[in-house]
Amino acid sequence: MDTLDVHAYNTAVFTRYIEYITHFKRLSPNTVTAYRHHIARYLDYLEQEQLKIDEITTYEARKFVSSLIRSGLSELSVNQYLASYRSLYTYLFKRKEITKNPFSSIEGNPRGRRLPRVLSRQQVVKLLSFEITDLVSLRDSLIFHLFYSTGCRLSEILEMDIDHIEMEQSRILVTGKGNKMRYVFLNPSTKSLLTRHLRARDRWFERYPASDESAQNAILLGVGGKRLSTSTCHSIFEKYRVALGVNEVLTPHMLRHSFATHLLDNQSDIQLVSELLGHSSISTTQIYTHVSKKRLHEVYMKCHPHGRKENGNKRNNDNCRKEEQ
Repeated sequence: MDTLDVHAYNTAVFTRYIEYITHFKRLSPNTVTAYRHHIARYLDYLEQEQLKIDEITTYEARKFVSSLIRSGLSELSVNQYLASYRSLYTYLFKRKEITKNPFSSIEGNPRGRRLPRVLSRQQVVKLLSFEITDLVSLRDSLIFHLFYSTGCRLSEILEMDIDHIEMEQSRILVTGKGNKMRYVFLNPSTKSLLTRHLRARDRWFERYPASDESAQNAILLGVGGKRLSTSTCHSIFEKYRVALGVNEVLTPHMLRHSFATHLLDNQSDIQLVSELLGHSSISTTQIYTHVSKKRLHEVYMKCHPHGRKENGNKRNNDNCRKEEQ
């Protein structure tokens, strides 16, 4: 088969697959973009080697993965690429276009999966307790409370609608990955802030008139009169990181990670945490148990007489008590 035929065949398969994960599996736009990027790189390799997608053997797959490693990709990135290729070939296998997934026996490097970065309880308290002085700071405070109360993803927070609030039950219905619906719950302080925010809605629209239909039902709004955007939300996190003197990177996902880790620190059932996070598999949630174990080890090494280094034996125990709180 000549180069043009290989290119045309592989491109046709690629197009069908992207349509499948976009419209049938309904993966998030970010996931689709990542898969598209990963597979486009794979197609370039196949074209160089003059191979069709359905001709690949495990040997060829390993050879390609080796080229990814040699190119300088991190272990985490290689694992992400592998996930894309396994998904592509699982799709082809289900359609009976191949008899074996050539990437199924190639294991990713477990060290490539980084532990989530989380905030300490003291940092969370600081973030949730800044002074509210106007409509914008009220909205910003609600944003932080929603993340830490519900553990939602950024997209889920931004897409929350008033119609989906069940105030009496202290919960909101959200749409997660794969269009799966679930309830997330509001603690008393978040519920109080949400009530206050909704009561101030008319004043918000007086100051920042709605500029599109979506804004009419959105819980979180931008000053441009539209539903709050991803970029604006990240800007809000950066604004308060500086204002509150948080030295570390501060992102919406860190509050989601902190929500999960702090629940597990308090002996919450991992199955429950998995459901609250909207994970399709409990194995995804298990990474948070590693975070908790890591934190436990750090506290032990810092505070326990047998865990300290000799030059740290005179350290004040106040730090230890803070860690335990």
